[in-house]
Amino acid sequence: MNTCANAVEAATGTSRPGEESRQSGGFGLGEDEADRAGRRGRRVTAADVARVAGVSRVAVSRSFTPGASVSDAIRDRVIAAARTLGYRPNAFARQLNRDRSELVAFVAGFIDNYYYAVFFDRLLNELQTRGWRTLYVHVGAGGDAVEALAQASEYPVACTIVAAGSLDVDAIAALRAMGPVILAGPASALPDADAVSSDGGRGMALVVDHLVGRGRRRLACISGPASLASARERAEAFGTALAGHGLAPAGIVHTDFTEPGGVEGMRRLLDAYGPPDAVVCGNDAIAFGVLNLLRAETALAVPGDIAVTGFDDTAPAAWPLIALTTVASPLDRRIAAICDLLDRRVADPDAPALRIRIEPHLVVRATG
Repeated sequence: MNTCANAVEAATGTSRPGEESRQSGGFGLGEDEADRAGRRGRRVTAADVARVAGVSRVAVSRSFTPGASVSDAIRDRVIAAARTLGYRPNAFARQLNRDRSELVAFVAGFIDNYYYAVFFDRLLNELQTRGWRTLYVHVGAGGDAVEALAQASEYPVACTIVAAGSLDVDAIAALRAMGPVILAGPASALPDADAVSSDGGRGMALVVDHLVGRGRRRLACISGPASLASARERAEAFGTALAGHGLAPAGIVHTDFTEPGGVEGMRRLLDAYGPPDAVVCGNDAIAFGVLNLLRAETALAVPGDIAVTGFDDTAPAAWPLIALTTVASPLDRRIAAICDLLDRRVADPDAPALRIRIEPHLVVRATG
């Protein structure tokens, strides 16, 4: 017995395949029609619904369009057929027939670290709560960012939210083809766009002030790729904060915003400059890699010989075996600000760009 057919019958009150449906006004659904309609692996289309309901495809479209001109009798037949077949309207196609798109693009170069994974999950949930649909555009390492964004621009998006800290300047510039843009990251990446970011300069100042206050004098920095605005800004802010104490960096290294990047960056730092007494990392993932290398390949004690700090306060930073001192920037506030800017930009496309900086705070744990 066809369990799918039974489930449809129980949920909708329709008759078994081959029998006449009294609830739906007398039109029948034969087994051959059910097969053609997608019960065996093919997506159900509006044409399938039209054939079963005995109406035109235009009538099907109108039946699923609020306010469209269609009789109640026709709409009832279409809805009954759609339920029987398990049909769902094509959301992208429906966007084309609306004055206001409900589709928002989210563009990121990488989400393979703890921060971006949680950020994307919470942002997606908040967008859905506010009635938005999300198109995710991934620009992987070594991928053609401009081509990926050009393909994404073919969809009717109302606005694009970009994880600016994960894309280089050329990729971000290509976003202009996608219409309004909101940067979740450094505003310098696109000067005339709305932006929400953590105050990286303030965060680095908090770290440096804390470490210097504990007697550290040879401070080095391992930040992300120099091609990324977020990585450059944090490295520059580190140097500026040190200068405020009359100190110079004991070394600055750029690497990937990943744990392997932290391992590789720390090796290069030790080879080029020798051991500092503190390493300020551009994010938590780099710091995790630094800690792994120090504990596995050196005799340097943390924090006795060398302090290690991160940035972002991801969940693993609080784990007892890591206990990373790091900079926290309230994620919920950032996401709320991004979504508020989205609503504002869609309501008023000509409004001046807004730049929102989220104030960070220092979380002191065992590594520094």
